[in-house]
Amino acid sequence: MPTPPRLSDLGNGPDVEVGSLRSRGRRFAELLAIARRHELLPFRRLDFSRDPERSDLRSRQADHLRRALEEAGGGFVKMGQLLSTRDDLLPEEWTEQLAHLQRSVRPADPAEVAALLERELGAPVEQVFAAFDPVPVAAASIAQVHRARLTDGTSVAVKVQRPGIDAAVRRDVDVALRVVRFMARLSTEARQVGVQDVAAQYADDLVRQVDFSSELRNLTALRAAQARSARPDEVRFPDPYPELSGRRVLVMEFLEGDTLSAIRSARSGRDLDEPMRTILRAFLRQVVFDGLYHADLHPGNVLLLPDGRPALIDFGSVGRLDPGLRDTVQQLLSAYIQDDTEAIADAVLRMAPVRDAQDEPDFRRAIARFVADELGPGARIGVDTVDDAVEVFGRYRLKPPPDFVAAARALAIFEGTLRTLAPSFDLLEESRGLAAEQIRDQLRPGRIRDVAVRELFGAVSAVRRLPRRVDRIGEAIETGKLSVNIRLFSDRRDRRTLAGVIRRVLLVLLGAGAGVLSIVYLALPARPTAVLSTAAAGGLLGGAAVVLLVWAAVDAALARKRE
Repeated sequence: MPTPPRLSDLGNGPDVEVGSLRSRGRRFAELLAIARRHELLPFRRLDFSRDPERSDLRSRQADHLRRALEEAGGGFVKMGQLLSTRDDLLPEEWTEQLAHLQRSVRPADPAEVAALLERELGAPVEQVFAAFDPVPVAAASIAQVHRARLTDGTSVAVKVQRPGIDAAVRRDVDVALRVVRFMARLSTEARQVGVQDVAAQYADDLVRQVDFSSELRNLTALRAAQARSARPDEVRFPDPYPELSGRRVLVMEFLEGDTLSAIRSARSGRDLDEPMRTILRAFLRQVVFDGLYHADLHPGNVLLLPDGRPALIDFGSVGRLDPGLRDTVQQLLSAYIQDDTEAIADAVLRMAPVRDAQDEPDFRRAIARFVADELGPGARIGVDTVDDAVEVFGRYRLKPPPDFVAAARALAIFEGTLRTLAPSFDLLEESRGLAAEQIRDQLRPGRIRDVAVRELFGAVSAVRRLPRRVDRIGEAIETGKLSVNIRLFSDRRDRRTLAGVIRRVLLVLLGAGAGVLSIVYLALPARPTAVLSTAAAGGLLGGAAVVLLVWAAVDAALARKRE
């Protein structure tokens, strides 16, 4: 029988060496070789046009790209899965080929999978399961799923990590983060929108996906949140089997149904508007009220059951919003429903304040224009919408929290799914109606009672502490010990700014002083007996003055660029 869950399964797992500089260099060379072998270099030869006469060329190049991403593995397959939903970015030939990455990736070696299962389960596969199909029903970038049957006859899905993928993903994440850091040093816009924080958040999310004990916790949490909702049966989640699961194996109920990617491939013409509406309703509730949401709703992760209900699978990528950020998101949603651009700006500024208070009126006007142009009646969310939002944030140097950006990324993934499967589905208009519906659900009597009890408990705790605090203040006033501490330059940015100003002032003063002395020495008559002639001294001082003043100018330019 399998061994019980280990305590280490509940932690972050053992660290995996991401490799030395030499191994990372070999990985770069390997990726370049893969791209060259599949005729993807130079990149300018790739055709992303929509010219009908070049359709065959695009199909051939897209097939090469799919094979290259499969060969590179790990996060590169994930990137291809995301791009497969962006028909607003890529022509149909590219998205059709990349969609294969959602359905099936080349399976891992069966012998290696069997050995991994035996290590994780603590017993041979035939002793744990009454039946086990060695041919996977689905193979993805990080894991593959096998169908099995328990000794009691229950049909289960056994998700097995691809052997060696843990180290491979961590190595590729390390390489990608180094590239992002290099880009951030070169691009002011990248720094302003916090690209490093966003990339780090995405990297952490990808690394967590190779820890199935984390996925098990995600599945359990989402099931609990769904059970507490006003419509607990509208979306189906599989039942997990924790006693058979670990860091590299996850066993859960096998759900019969077709993935949206399979339905798309079959071109069945099935009406998907109602299932999409159900998933959108659940997604809005998860983000806005639960603070726990499925962050990877691409077509391969959504099943349609025989009764027509949607079911979600693959819980490696699940996002979370802390209570403060969740309140801000709720304020944003409420303001959007009411078309209140002032309230929308208030919520955004609460989340990411402008650095210069003088920019706030202009920012509010820019937000009002953005909402009217990009989120108004008849508008459709697309890449241009995201680009315009990034441009507004970058123009006023706003840095949104990475968790908020991750939620927006999850919405973009789902919007891409909608775009490819239900082109007529109006995401913004449906979101308005479903959001109002969710707010009504939160106002049902039982929910209001729970909120009132929590708020009352917090108020009682605060009232109980109040007399003690008043007594302390009164005692301090009576004994003359009441004091107010004001910490000047407690903000690190203020200290850095002040230090920079002082440095530049000193450089200018020293440079000006050296320049004046240089002029004085050059004006003095020559002294034949002097060790250093007045002309040489004046030249050295003049050179020092030029160096100091140029240093001050470069320092000031770099400071403006950092801002």
